[in-house]
Amino acid sequence: MPCNCGGKARTATVWVVSYDDGRKGGEYASKADAEIADVRKGGGGTIRRVQK
Repeated sequence: MPCNCGGKARTATVWVVSYDDGRKGGEYASKADAEIADVRKGGGGTIRRVQK
């Protein structure tokens, strides 16, 4: 059987801020960064974790 060394896909976790009212969101490296950006943009955004 062949070796599966390094066969596991590397995924990165990013935090995404999105808005329902048309404002532009963004991707952030940590939840804290996403929360800070949301507050700076007026709040009310949805923050969710995404695997890339």
